[in-house]
Amino acid sequence: MSLLFIYGDLRTDKTETLKKHATSIDEQVWVTGKLYDCNGSPYLVDDKDASTYGELVEISEENLEKLDEELNSERSNTSVSSSTDEQYNAFIYREEPNNEDKLEEVPFGDWKVYRYLKNETLYYFAYGSCMDDNRFKMANVDQYFTSIAGKGVLENYGFRFTRSSEDGGKADIIVSPLEKVEGVVYKVPLEAIDYLYKREGVYSKRYRPTIIKLTLNQGEEVDGITFVSVDKHTETKPTERYANEILRGASDILSPSYVARIRSHINHLLQ
Repeated sequence: MSLLFIYGDLRTDKTETLKKHATSIDEQVWVTGKLYDCNGSPYLVDDKDASTYGELVEISEENLEKLDEELNSERSNTSVSSSTDEQYNAFIYREEPNNEDKLEEVPFGDWKVYRYLKNETLYYFAYGSCMDDNRFKMANVDQYFTSIAGKGVLENYGFRFTRSSEDGGKADIIVSPLEKVEGVVYKVPLEAIDYLYKREGVYSKRYRPTIIKLTLNQGEEVDGITFVSVDKHTETKPTERYANEILRGASDILSPSYVARIRSHINHLLQ
């Protein structure tokens, strides 16, 4: 079996070979390099000080050769990093630019986020203190968060306090097979994104945006935007105020069993 790093349209519009024969290993991995939009196609430029985010999949050599033919492209080797500090050696396909004069840098190195923010309807998955709307009101932005789609379930992720800060641990999610995270799903306008980026510390590189697949109350699957910490640490206990915000926001919408599990986890950290 071989590992393949995908970072452009292959993440959203997977070929038949990828859909049927590739297994996702980690959706939150990255390589060094700066990502650009070149006439609607991703173009990755070597840059040791920048990161491009994507997904690591496992695929057989036979099906990888089929993928070569489908994409009519050659692959090379690259080093892939993960939030668990693991390093992988994987294949990568690189697009060649048609016209370098039309290159536009992709913010935060994530093609999936870049494309998602062009949609008219955006779903925001809140799993931490943003489930509570008190601070929305204090910041006079609550009008952006009045439309609640309901409870969202994120499969194969776990809830942690792995974002370390001066005032305690902050909520985070990690890739974790067989676990699931529940959260409040808001339908938001594009105008809400700048507020969320500021609140989550995206501009200061504390968290970064990512697109995940959610299941809503009615079984509907949607893509949503959420935030994960850039640098993950050993779990740190949250402040009681921060923990209360999370539990207050979760209590009305999330399942009682999940709220009880989060409460137990917080109490364990606070001991």
